Amino acid sequence: MRYLIPLVTLATACASSSDAAGEMVDIPAGTYTIGSDVGPGDARPAHAVTLDGFAIDRHEVTNAAFAEFLNTLDVEVMRDAPAGAVDARHLRGPDAPRLLTDTSPRPIAELDDSDARIALQGGRFVAAPGYERHPAPESTWYGARAYCAWRDARLPTEAEWEAAARGARGVRYPWGDEPPDASRALYGRPRGQTLPVGSHPAGATPEGVHDLAGSLAEWTSSLYRPYPYVAGDGREDPDAAGERVTRGGDYVFDNTPERLTAHFRGGFSRAPEHGHRHIGFRCAR
Repeated sequence: MRYLIPLVTLATACASSSDAAGEMVDIPAGTYTIGSDVGPGDARPAHAVTLDGFAIDRHEVTNAAFAEFLNTLDVEVMRDAPAGAVDARHLRGPDAPRLLTDTSPRPIAELDDSDARIALQGGRFVAAPGYERHPAPESTWYGARAYCAWRDARLPTEAEWEAAARGARGVRYPWGDEPPDASRALYGRPRGQTLPVGSHPAGATPEGVHDLAGSLAEWTSSLYRPYPYVAGDGREDPDAAGERVTRGGDYVFDNTPERLTAHFRGGFSRAPEHGHRHIGFRCAR
């Protein structure tokens, strides 16, 4: 059965477990450099953005945490639905209006993909054994946004994401300016070979945010539009059509050090209505 789960299915509004709640790291207000004058064209120019203080998840959202969120859906109805017929007619969620800015059915995740590590078993979503603390792939942008809203959080803007990755010094990689290696980031790996979040502490930022380079790329709230970044130009409109920016490189074998830089913002699938094997997310507040 194909589980392409619509966004209007949410049945509860707050996370219940510490794993789902997510530990966050505070990023101070200030002026940060984002972009690069020597990077790819879509990362130019280097420019300054001034941000309010915010918090961001220490780790990417795990399969176990995302499965807990999926278990707030009306699973009993879904379980009996015929293939291809799982849509808003089969689901209910009194808290959906609080979490959505539109009323259109939107897919949350593509769990029929061979790279998905969450399955429906005995009427509940469960993470595949051994993958509970691996980052969760195959969520759509809409699903990532809904999960963060369930936690009373949100997706980070791409400016916030880059500020968290580069810090006040504007470094090239989350850990500094030294090139990546196997101790700092998960990259250059075959398809499907992820690791538990936090497996590369040497690659964390000084503030302790892990896996901002390698592991899975990550959804942000921002539409994929040219730099310089201007928050008020419509790129943060949650209802606007278009691709959404993904950040952070990923684990796949063809990634290069340039793709792991904190300013890199191209080269990934960015279709918000689809899940992707190499894209996960983390939340901000």
